[in-house]
Amino acid sequence: MVDNSNSDLNRGVYGSIFKSSLDAMLITKPDGSILAANPSAEKMFRMTQEEIIIAGKERLLVQDESLKSALHQCVQNGRVKAELTFQRKDGSLFHGEVTSTIFTDADGMIKTSMSIRDITPRKQNEKALKESKARYKSLYETMIQGVVYQDKKGRIVSMNPAAEKIMGYTFEQVKNRTSEDPIWQAIHEDYTPFPGDEHPSMVALKTGKEVKNVIMGVKYPPRGGYTWLNIHAVPEFENGQDKPYQVYTTFEDITEHRKIEEELKRHAALLDVSYEAIFSWNFDSKILSWNQGAERLYGYSYHEAIGARGHELLKTEFTGGFQEILKKLDQDQTWSGELIHQMKNGKKIIVESRLQLITDISGEKIVLETNRDVTNRKKVEEKLKEAMNNLEEQVEERTQELIRANDYNRNLIETSLDPQVTIGPDGRITDVNRATEKVTGYSRVELIGTDFADYFTNPEDAKKGYQQVFQYGLVRDYPLEIKHKNNSLTPVLYNASVYRDEHGEVVGVFAAARDITERKNAEEELRKYWENLEEQVKLRTEELAKSNADLKQFAYVASHDLREPLRMITNFLQLLERRYKDKLDDDAREFINFAVDGAKRLDSMIIDLLEYSRIANKDVMFTEVDLDKVLDKIKLNLNIAINENHARITHDNLPTTLRADENQMVLLFQNLIGNAIKYRSENEPKIHVSCKKQRNFFQFAVRDNGIGIEPKHLERIFTIFQRLHTHQEYEGSGIGLSIAQRIVHQHGGEIWAESELGNGTTFYFTLRS
Repeated sequence: MVDNSNSDLNRGVYGSIFKSSLDAMLITKPDGSILAANPSAEKMFRMTQEEIIIAGKERLLVQDESLKSALHQCVQNGRVKAELTFQRKDGSLFHGEVTSTIFTDADGMIKTSMSIRDITPRKQNEKALKESKARYKSLYETMIQGVVYQDKKGRIVSMNPAAEKIMGYTFEQVKNRTSEDPIWQAIHEDYTPFPGDEHPSMVALKTGKEVKNVIMGVKYPPRGGYTWLNIHAVPEFENGQDKPYQVYTTFEDITEHRKIEEELKRHAALLDVSYEAIFSWNFDSKILSWNQGAERLYGYSYHEAIGARGHELLKTEFTGGFQEILKKLDQDQTWSGELIHQMKNGKKIIVESRLQLITDISGEKIVLETNRDVTNRKKVEEKLKEAMNNLEEQVEERTQELIRANDYNRNLIETSLDPQVTIGPDGRITDVNRATEKVTGYSRVELIGTDFADYFTNPEDAKKGYQQVFQYGLVRDYPLEIKHKNNSLTPVLYNASVYRDEHGEVVGVFAAARDITERKNAEEELRKYWENLEEQVKLRTEELAKSNADLKQFAYVASHDLREPLRMITNFLQLLERRYKDKLDDDAREFINFAVDGAKRLDSMIIDLLEYSRIANKDVMFTEVDLDKVLDKIKLNLNIAINENHARITHDNLPTTLRADENQMVLLFQNLIGNAIKYRSENEPKIHVSCKKQRNFFQFAVRDNGIGIEPKHLERIFTIFQRLHTHQEYEGSGIGLSIAQRIVHQHGGEIWAESELGNGTTFYFTLRS
């Protein structure tokens, strides 16, 4: 039964706080028997108050060293703050942060107040933090908790920014200092000195065990007072070592928390500082009290809140109506549910709210309201609900996908022309496809369960093959020879790899064979071909020698036998014109001029054709060419044309050690630059040569501001004797770009052009670097 002799729980604000607190609270006797439990405790242990009292601390608390230590601390100091393990009605365990205080009630009876907060999520987070060292580095720099690393001698070797801020020292100021350094002036909660060798980090280094939730005051230079810390020290070990090589200490600044705690101690020894928003209001809805939790949650200060109408200030949205809540309070003196409040910054939040109706000394009815922000939790719950609604559909879809995937994979295996088998760890066949049945002459039923090595001309080699797969995980192009039931042989190359179960364990080998009969035959043909190759090369060499001789003969004929008649025709035509000039009419003289001009152009074409043939058949003499010097030589060769046209030729930094034929480089650039001057526009010619390195070749560009070329004609310009203009407009045979293309090809490159009519032309070509 509940001990009703505890009158403190039945009157005033104190009793209301006990009942409305969101933390579980127990009142016990010095012998540990439970006198009372608040509604939060009933919810936490999933028991009624009667069941909690009957169960007692023996069933609610797990009897371990933590409990013994906490009891000893409570007896010694009159209060204790510790982490203990609790058990619910259904036997499930959870971790709780416990604050216990011994007090004397109004009747002079000594009792103990125990406040319990479920910290299971925090414990899980601590474990996740240890297992996630990859994320720790970034967290280390950004986390709001202070973190300090000390080596095995206790010297500080690292400190995160939060630690510097909390402790009031920079890392450089405390580097290599130990916990025993007098700089800290550390004190216990009762303001007695805290010896350096008893600091949590030193104890963790000495014992090799974690030290948790130690409260310590440390001198804080910026404000001349103390910073209060809740410290957790964790030793770290290298592999195989039983002594820690370092310790890291995490701590949070609880100075403000402690101030609130001390303030609350003056009013009630039962309560530690509450993280919830707690305020009271009368039936005019005017706020009478406003704690720091409310300030933090809503953003309104104490002075802004006091006297304001609470639910107007917070713009409360009621799910069932305010009058319904007041009616419930009047009937049961309590109400709990969810409300929507608006913070000072305009943000709306969902709060889990508990209202308690009390009557003060004057008889006025007052409502004590305790709120906790559950906005994030509600979002998670909504997402979880949505996920659960879709889960069954997703599972069904995934099942169908797996079925389709299995059918698809089986069809792939069965339709493969390559023999495919799976082999167990004992070397026996566990599955085959139809191609395997065909190449061995045995059915699938006959093959499964037999030794894989039995179907090859050399069983030992086959056995070594799949054993290598189990050893190394993979084998490629392993040569074997399959023996058919009728004794015919098929040479194959096997590729094989292990396959694993859903737990990642190797359960077998998957092997696929490729029939290389045709390749073997091709290799034999190739061998025969190579045997005859030398004779074929000799014959081809003789043919090429004869072809070169024919080309040389053609060059001789072209240069002598063809040009001689042309010179005769030209000379006699010119003689005819001089001798009978007065006897010829204008048409005759014009015809003679046409004939002479045609003969000269034909002679020029023969000379250009000889030059093209000479380049095509001449061996390229590769040397290191300085392209700056090449351009200087070209400017000298084209000096007259450059001066007459006021041409301006510029260039970027060009390679000075290009492997090429220097004479052909002169001819290449001279053809391109000469064309740029010849096909000038009304503006003075501007020609620029640039070069850029690309992998294993240089890309050159010769850009001009000339008349340009219609894009549709760009493919024709490199064809021999192709011209885009008449002889009257521009002189030349139309072979210059063909020669340029031949030179670039002989140097292993490509040449092309980009242009628009009236906007100049850019010739690009590549040469090996």
